[in-house]
Amino acid sequence: MKGREKGAAAVVFTASLALMTVTGLAFVNNVVALVRWWKAFLAAGGDTAGVPAHVPGCFAWLDWSAVDYSAVTTFIPFLGFACMTLAAFRLVRGKRMRVGEFPFFRGSDQLNVALGLFGTLWGIIVIGYFKLDTVQMADLMQCLHTALYSTLMAVVWVFMIDRPLVRPFFTRLLEASGLAETDDGDLAAAVDRLVVRLGAASDAFDRRQQEYETAFEKRLANYEQEFDKRQKEYVEFFSRRIGELEKRAKESEERLGRIAAALRG
Repeated sequence: MKGREKGAAAVVFTASLALMTVTGLAFVNNVVALVRWWKAFLAAGGDTAGVPAHVPGCFAWLDWSAVDYSAVTTFIPFLGFACMTLAAFRLVRGKRMRVGEFPFFRGSDQLNVALGLFGTLWGIIVIGYFKLDTVQMADLMQCLHTALYSTLMAVVWVFMIDRPLVRPFFTRLLEASGLAETDDGDLAAAVDRLVVRLGAASDAFDRRQQEYETAFEKRLANYEQEFDKRQKEYVEFFSRRIGELEKRAKESEERLGRIAAALRG
């Protein structure tokens, strides 16, 4: 794992840890507000007159996040950022991980949707515990908040944060770090990898074959050029030698002719 990727993983870990801490505190605050509200509600026997309109949690600065009494709205992001923090920590440690559902776990999106549905059903169920003669519109809106905010959080997290943003980002970071691995137990994935490897091997073989043919043709052309060059040199050499021999033969004939003429005279 290179220093650049490790630094990026460290930054992601720090950011995820900070968000996990904030959402964790929000979840704890939501649970405390939920417990206090149910205590007041049960003590009043379902009479809304004895239940305060707003029950604070343990952290006043996070009371704005306690919008439902199922705690689903704050639990979903807390669970998501906890998974992201753990995944980023493993990246920093250089551990290999499967791409699959990274940085979450298998079935995490179904779990979030189920939690949103649970919040919706719970908000509707709570309405039945109010005294009908004392129930007010504010009480019904409170239950409606529980039903709608939990579903809204599940939908927003899964379809607007998890799938389109978080998973692609963490997958790219995992692959850039060289720590990605696929699930070897998945037969379909194994077959796909085999097909990909066979295709890559075939492409490599074709590329090597083309390189060999190109190199062979180049060498053959070089040999032909060298042969033509050498043949031309041989022809020139023998032509020059034959010319020299013919010249010498002619000179010898002329010398013999002069000698013969001198002898006759």
